[in-house]
Amino acid sequence: MSEVVERLERIERLLVTLNAKIDNFLGYEDLTEKEREELKKMREEVRRGEFVRFEGLFEE
Repeated sequence: MSEVVERLERIERLLVTLNAKIDNFLGYEDLTEKEREELKKMREEVRRGEFVRFEGLFEE
C-alpha cells in the first residue's frame, strides 16, 4: 500500500511540474481571455478524469 501512495505522490509532483511548464510556455502571456478560459476548462476536465489517453486515439 505504501508503494502505491508513493507512486501517486510522484505522479502528482510530475503533474504539478508539467502544469507549471505549461503556464510558462512561450506565448502563454499572449493568450486571449477566451483562450485562457478554454485552457482552464481543459485542465478541470483532466482533473476529473474526462480525457482519452493518447494510445486510445488510434484504437478501432
